[in-house]
Amino acid sequence: MLKLNLSKCPAAQDMVRIVMRDNSLSAEEALKFSVNQNIYNQIVEAGYASIALDLWGHADPEREWDKLDEPQMEIEFDEFSQSLIDNIAEKEEVDINTAVAYFLLFTMDALGYHI
Repeated sequence: MLKLNLSKCPAAQDMVRIVMRDNSLSAEEALKFSVNQNIYNQIVEAGYASIALDLWGHADPEREWDKLDEPQMEIEFDEFSQSLIDNIAEKEEVDINTAVAYFLLFTMDALGYHI
């Protein structure tokens, strides 16, 4: 069980809400949708996740970001997905919440959003 606290990462909350809306998913399903091998590979190959996360939303600075009703949650990822998150946290030297935000960020790119 992974305890996430996205309350201090409004960009991650906004991205979760976009995935929820675009794919008719719950917050948990949106997060599970975003954590996969393809997105992991993109994060590793790109090497600019930390910079891109800080720039999220710059294409439309007037847009108000969506927030989660419950930014703190417990999610049970399968063992493989959990290992992907752990590997990104280690490689990028970030906490678990930020690692998950990186997965969300590259999911936005895959969905056609400007990151």
